[in-house]
Amino acid sequence: MNRVSVRILPVLIFLLFHVSNSEDEEVKRSLVGFMDKLAAGNVGRDQSWGWNMSSDPCNDKWIGVSCDTLSKSVKKVVLDELNLTGVLDIGFACKASSLSVLSLHSNNVVGSISEEIGNCKHLTHLYVSGNQISGHLPESLKQLSNLKRFDISNNNFSGEVPDISQISGLITFFAQNNQLTGEVPNLDFSHLLQLNISNNNFSGPIPDVKGRFSADSFSGNPGLCGELVSKPCPPTPPSKRKSNHSSIKRFFIYSGYAVLGLIVVLFVAFKLVSKMKPKDDKEAVETNTSRRSYKTSTTTSNESKIAENKSEYSISSVESGVALSSLVVLTSPTGQGLRFEDLLRAPAELLGKGKHGSLYKVMLDNGVTTLAVKRIKDWSVDSEEFKRRMKRLDQTRHPSVLPSVAFYCSQQEKLLVYEYQPNGSLFRLLH
Repeated sequence: MNRVSVRILPVLIFLLFHVSNSEDEEVKRSLVGFMDKLAAGNVGRDQSWGWNMSSDPCNDKWIGVSCDTLSKSVKKVVLDELNLTGVLDIGFACKASSLSVLSLHSNNVVGSISEEIGNCKHLTHLYVSGNQISGHLPESLKQLSNLKRFDISNNNFSGEVPDISQISGLITFFAQNNQLTGEVPNLDFSHLLQLNISNNNFSGPIPDVKGRFSADSFSGNPGLCGELVSKPCPPTPPSKRKSNHSSIKRFFIYSGYAVLGLIVVLFVAFKLVSKMKPKDDKEAVETNTSRRSYKTSTTTSNESKIAENKSEYSISSVESGVALSSLVVLTSPTGQGLRFEDLLRAPAELLGKGKHGSLYKVMLDNGVTTLAVKRIKDWSVDSEEFKRRMKRLDQTRHPSVLPSVAFYCSQQEKLLVYEYQPNGSLFRLLH
């Protein structure tokens, strides 16, 4: 068993060392490719330069390379003023995932900054000023959340600057002497310490820079306007999309006002009609009340047995022969057009008598419409309370509750009109 362990141990050590070495080899190979493209054969690189597969970037101290002393990983690549005339391939450099500083200041490098710059997650300083780099700035720049200083001045960059407002720690942004267009970049001017975007093709208003920068930071951009450059900005016409949105918003607002106004008009009209209609009914009642009176078929104890017999009745107040109120028609469609005179003239059939009064079956329009009229007497409820209860009852909608049609109220007598239920009373069904 011990012999097997002794044999396996060197193998494990070899495998661990090989895996670790293979990762370093991949980074080293990318860095060598990065330099091969930058040097382009015009820079004499002797053995002291390093930057080859036979040496180590940290142990052998490649020119321009600084490493972390503990992790032995590449932290800085500074290749300023070395007359490099090759092509920038940022993707190779970003293979060193711990890279925090990349500086190629004052060379003659061409190419562009590719989207692979987003892989340099730990990058804090990026200096490429004084070269011939062109193209648009990539959108992946906003992924460099640790970036503090960004210098692309004196190159041939064009197009609009992407939204880098998410880089909250940015304190330096130099982009002068390029061909950049669009509006001034959206930056946190309250945190920014250094800014220069002069001699480009920026246009539009200069934002509020919190008084931290002068007009020199924006000069050489004829399209810029604002108080800082003493050039008033023209009024901005609303976009078509905003205009359409505003039109739709105004339409809904005015429509709401129109609907509200219509509701108010209908409410006022309803109030006026409801006030006028009882007045008309009252006049009609007063005209006929002197010759109308309730007629019941009998007043004996056998009244409950003659519910099937027909009797004529007419309605008036029993108070000194003068009507004190009028018929109030509720919202049921059955009561539409119902008048007090119709109840006075219609034949009626006594259906029964209860604790508070009698119940009649009234046939209107030659029997086309049938209603049930409850005559209530000796009920100690004043007129106003009775009206309130009837209006609440009118709002009730339930299959077990008969819809109310109208009601009549005076000091001593009250009438309640329902839709007629032809199947008989609950008492009859039970007994």
